[in-house]
Formats: sequence, C-alpha cells, structure tokens
Amino acid sequence: MANKRLFYVLLVTVLALFLVVAAVSAQGRGGQYGTSIRVLGQPYVAPTGPKANVAQPAKHVMPPNNAAKMAIAQPAAAGPFVYRLYEGYEGSWPTGDLYTYDNIGSSVGDICCDDTDYDSFQGGWSAWPAGGCSDGLDPYTDYYVNDMDSWMVVGPFSTEQAKSGWLQFKFWNESEQGYDYLYWCASVDGGLFYCKNHTGYSDGWRNGRLNLRGVPYYGNMLGEEQVWVAFIFTSDGSVTLQGPFVDQVRIVVRK
Repeated sequence: MANKRLFYVLLVTVLALFLVVAAVSAQGRGGQYGTSIRVLGQPYVAPTGPKANVAQPAKHVMPPNNAAKMAIAQPAAAGPFVYRLYEGYEGSWPTGDLYTYDNIGSSVGDICCDDTDYDSFQGGWSAWPAGGCSDGLDPYTDYYVNDMDSWMVVGPFSTEQAKSGWLQFKFWNESEQGYDYLYWCASVDGGLFYCKNHTGYSDGWRNGRLNLRGVPYYGNMLGEEQVWVAFIFTSDGSVTLQGPFVDQVRIVVRK
C-alpha cells in the first residue's frame, strides 16, 4: 500500500513538472502580453537593471506565402456603422484618418512607421515601425534601432450612439522580450493612451484586438465624441531584432 502511495506521489510530481516546463516553453515561443498606459510626447522609460545573459534568436524567416498564414476573421457586414476603417497597406499610405510620427526622436534620427513589402499577412504589404520619417530604415537589411518611440495613430472618430466598437488586426513580432514592446491603444483625448502590448517572439502571425467597451485601465469608450486608436513600438538602449509587422487593421464602431 505504501509503495502504491509513493508511486502516485511521484507520478503527480512528474506530471506537474512537465506542465510547468510546457507552459514556460509555450510562453517563450509566443512572447508575453500585457497592459500599459502611454502618454503622447512623454519619453518611453525602459526597464532598468542588468539583463539576463540570454542568447538572442537568429533572424526568423516569415511565412513565405499566404497559404502558410492564418485566416483572419472578417467583421460582420450587417448593421449600420458609426465609423469603420480598413487598412491593408496595399495602396497609397498613410491616408485618411491615419498618420505616423516619431514621438520623441530616437538617438539615431527621426524614425517612424511606414508600409513595406518585406512581408505581409495578406496581400503584399504591411506596416513596420522603423521604415518611415526622414531617417527610416529598410527591413530587408536592417533591424529596428535602439531608443525608438514610433507611433501610428488613427482618429479622431466618434463612438456616440454606438453599441459596440473594436480594433482588430494581425501582427508578427520579434522584439527583445521584456524591453521592446508593440502596443495597441485607445484614447479619448489624444494624449493619454490605454494599451495592450506584446513583447518577444510571436512565433507567427497573431490576432490583436481591443474592445472599446472594455479598454484596459479605462473601461468603456463608447459614447465618446472623439476617440483615437494608436499602434506604438518602443525599444530600449540595447539589443535590436526584426521587430513587429502589422497588417489587416480594422476598426468597426456599430450602432
């Protein structure tokens, strides 16, 4: 009886260790998600303290064709819309309510977001945070740089009389985990932005989503006269990688 009890104790311990290892491994492959607040014009403050001596991954090869990529859900076509936007980066860009800029000016110049044909989730183009403004880089030959604070903003648009509203997009990210972040955010004053974020290697194209009824740290942004949505990328003072690519951006605000 004692031997059987010992066997079950050992079995449970081994299974628990296996689940912990699997969870840590999965987290590393998919990066980390979080929430945060960003202020327009306020410099990004990177985490302090010594970094772990961890070897950085080699440059990943993104999916070579659309067949290798995941399908993205389409917004429902029925019902009246208060506001809607679709951006696939296939035509002239930026256009309409969308604009991009360097929030603080990086240590290597004026760098912000631009469209690129390096790769995409769908079609031939996507957005990359280091390709635009006067000192923009080329993702075919360059990684993003240190001390970036690159913003891509949509708005303002109204959510008055709306019953639902959301941002949906696709992203592929390879950034220094815990130090360099992709954010997707919303604001009611164009200055204080409430965000979700991702850091690390996404291990393929992932869904990004922000429900305007439940924005982190704020709550419901429906019923507002003006709302802004922003994509932000920040990096600290060391270690650069391929960075994030954003595609198939949809904002839908419905009555």
